[in-house]
Amino acid sequence: MSKRLIIKTALICFGIFLILNTLIFTFLLKKYPLDLEEHILVPVAAVDIAQGTVIQEKHYKIKDVQKSALNSSIAIDIGQIMGKRAKSEIKRNDYIRDSDLVAKGNWFKDDERIIVLPMSIEERLANLIKKGSYVDIRLKRESSDIVETILYKVKVEDVLDEMGNSLDSKASMNTKTAYMELILDEEERQKIYSATMSGKLIFELYCDEMQKSDISIKD
Repeated sequence: MSKRLIIKTALICFGIFLILNTLIFTFLLKKYPLDLEEHILVPVAAVDIAQGTVIQEKHYKIKDVQKSALNSSIAIDIGQIMGKRAKSEIKRNDYIRDSDLVAKGNWFKDDERIIVLPMSIEERLANLIKKGSYVDIRLKRESSDIVETILYKVKVEDVLDEMGNSLDSKASMNTKTAYMELILDEEERQKIYSATMSGKLIFELYCDEMQKSDISIKD
């Protein structure tokens, strides 16, 4: 066999080898694509989580996911979900989102409702009662000079105008009547309703949140 024929055969074989290698490499890339993206370990639902469930270790598992598959609403840390309550059902293997959970400080009892109590400028203590204030609600009966406390240290969720708009201290200066928004349970609401039929409600404002209520002092 001549030297030229040997070289030609070798080049043909090498070309075929390159083509086969390229085809094999392309096939493998398509079937097993290279994943060069950053991955993050995130908690996902290990079981179907019913509405109202308090998240515990048994309710989640850790999953390795691509960073691009996540968004800002998805919890990426166990601390973001532990001890919180599910607002709605979360299906098994679903991401757990912040918007799906309620922190313990924002839980409400089943019998709690929002009520509003009207206040004149005098009853609002010259606009000192505002959102976030704490008040004792007292009753001055029409048939007695004794003033009794109906509820101790109730948080004022908001102070509203007649249209239901929240009032800041500056706006409230020109509003003669405002409405104190409270969240009360059934027993507390009944005390208020009974009191309004018996006399006049008086509001006593705490100087700061750290002060103990009279009932706490007595205990």
